[in-house]
Amino acid sequence: MMKNLTFTILALLLTSILGGKTEKPNVLFIAADDLSCALGCYGDPLAQTPHLDRLAASGVCFLKAYNQLPLCNPTRASVMTGLRPDTIKVYDLDRHFRDEVPDAVTLSQTFMKGGWWAGRVGKIYHYNVPASIGTDGFDDPPSWQKTVNPKGRDKTDEPLIFNAEPHRKISGALSWLAADGTDEEQTDGMIATEAINLMEEKKDEPFFIAAGFFRPHT
Repeated sequence: MMKNLTFTILALLLTSILGGKTEKPNVLFIAADDLSCALGCYGDPLAQTPHLDRLAASGVCFLKAYNQLPLCNPTRASVMTGLRPDTIKVYDLDRHFRDEVPDAVTLSQTFMKGGWWAGRVGKIYHYNVPASIGTDGFDDPPSWQKTVNPKGRDKTDEPLIFNAEPHRKISGALSWLAADGTDEEQTDGMIATEAINLMEEKKDEPFFIAAGFFRPHT
């Protein structure tokens, strides 16, 4: 939901850019890894998501949405380039879209060309989770003017994760951990804090800030 809602807003903003309008509203792009529809606005009986529910109520909440390919790297690359996996030839977790389309103009680059400042915090393009937390992952440097890669105590506590399928790596297994510590100690809490810091730092100029959360993915 969160990504779909954001995309609708972005479509309207891009129309404004291409139409030559001078207004440049700030844009916060939010992605959550493997969230599915576990949100109150989708009727989930357990999820308590009041802030996202309010956002959905004030904007557009898509009830029928489909991804381009059910895998992280192809879908994220497709979203950010506006090109289908068949065009960028990304079908797995190991190929970068610029290998096939080196001159692709990404979503954030489009904003930069229109006069926005663009920055990333956390996971927007593919990451090997949890191994690559704290690194650039499979990022696209031309897409950003600044990147921030927080690494919280969840990396240190990684050996504590319970894996119900020990024959598989925890990144693709049924695995979980009831984490100790405060939100601010976890990678995702740090991502939220850093995104807020960037918004405050860039409040006097139009910005496109992408905040990518690693959970609920293991």
